[in-house]
Amino acid sequence: MNNTNLAHWVRYSVTFRIFIIGLLALLLLIPVGMVKNLIYERESTKRMAIAEISQKWGEQQTIAGPILSIPYKKYTINEKGERTAVTQYAHFLPETLLIDGTLEPQIRSLGIFDAVVYSSEINFSGKFYQPDRFIFDVGVQNVDWEGAFISVGISDMRGIEDNIKLNWDNVEISFKPGIQTNDVIRDGAQYNNYVQEPYRGRRGEIQFQPVPSPTMKIGQGSGISAQLPSGINGDNIVGVGYEFSFKLNLNGSRSLQLVPVGRTTEIVLSSAWNTPSFSGAFLPDTREVTKSGFEASWKILDLNRGYPQSWLGNTYNIYSSASGVKLLAGIDGYTKTKRSAKYALLIIALTFLVFFFAEVFNRKKIHPIQYILVGLAVVLFYALLVSISEIAGFGLAYLISSTATIGLITLYSKSVLANTKMALMQGSILAFLYLFVYIILQLEDYALLIGSILLFSILTAVMYLSRKIDWYVVGENTQDNK
Repeated sequence: MNNTNLAHWVRYSVTFRIFIIGLLALLLLIPVGMVKNLIYERESTKRMAIAEISQKWGEQQTIAGPILSIPYKKYTINEKGERTAVTQYAHFLPETLLIDGTLEPQIRSLGIFDAVVYSSEINFSGKFYQPDRFIFDVGVQNVDWEGAFISVGISDMRGIEDNIKLNWDNVEISFKPGIQTNDVIRDGAQYNNYVQEPYRGRRGEIQFQPVPSPTMKIGQGSGISAQLPSGINGDNIVGVGYEFSFKLNLNGSRSLQLVPVGRTTEIVLSSAWNTPSFSGAFLPDTREVTKSGFEASWKILDLNRGYPQSWLGNTYNIYSSASGVKLLAGIDGYTKTKRSAKYALLIIALTFLVFFFAEVFNRKKIHPIQYILVGLAVVLFYALLVSISEIAGFGLAYLISSTATIGLITLYSKSVLANTKMALMQGSILAFLYLFVYIILQLEDYALLIGSILLFSILTAVMYLSRKIDWYVVGENTQDNK
């Protein structure tokens, strides 16, 4: 094949043009990837803004307790043969625990970013049975009954609004910050005090990993405790009870989790927030979500958990049973934009396909540079979408961005094809595609099914429209319009 024939084949070969168009579509995935990175970076900026608001107001809160702890002496023999005493603790959980909480949600802003926070009033009440002295294997005489104390784990102490007083058998005792042992509340400081720190993945995309909040000291319990003034009478008969109650006014962000430490724990939470997500080890037994808010209740037995009502030392981790509610702000614009960007290759390919058929039916050649310009317009749709959604919300941003993109491509098609009918057809097809993608974004559970039906329908339409085309003469037919 001489140079003239080669140039003729390159210019008019349908096979070569399809190859070039496919290659251009794949090359446009590079700027699509850059836009995706932009979305991840903006999302990381939002997460940092939310983390800053939460650190000042109160992080996600997890409350564990109350827990009755009693110190005792355990004697050991060291290497020198000397007998030494070590203070250890026995822990007892309440027989019954009733928790009634109300959350008052608020929206706090930092720049253009919003965070969901709440103020809560949580009432605790219940009953402890007299501790069983037979749990101690070191001799009852070594038990410090008068040193008994009540502890409550609170994951972020900065959220405490008022002084907390414990009513213990009609005796009022003030809670103090800190706890004497990390046996049980050892994970409370870590449980929710993590921030999502962005990092760049192996492929260059922005990802997130949980790292400890810089304001927390990992490894130390976080909570409050109250020394029982008269201690616990070790001679009392097992079954004699101690009633308790206290109220906790607590600020937090996004989530409230409660650990069901009672042999029988009943929890009732209510709020004016109408988009809750119930999370944790247990879902509520009953829940009612309306436009005016929600109310949910749990009843959890000790048989449902993985730890008993009493033990020695740091044997069990009670935080695995935490349950509660998250206050969702709805799917933000970043999540929906990332999902819509997954369809970028489909939009580009179908746009190029329409242009290619316009070449075939209109008998007018379109230069690869013109394909690239149209493809870049499709890519910039996502940059417009993420930037406008930060200000105006996703729905309005999608309408503005898609309208601008469709209008730009339609006007450009009219100029390139010199055919108003074909340009309007191109715009109509684009409008249908963007509308269909928007519908898929709203129906997340059925996205795969609807997307598969769409692709099958498009393939059917292409096969129908091209059924009578003689591809061997298409390139020759376009020579008349060179």
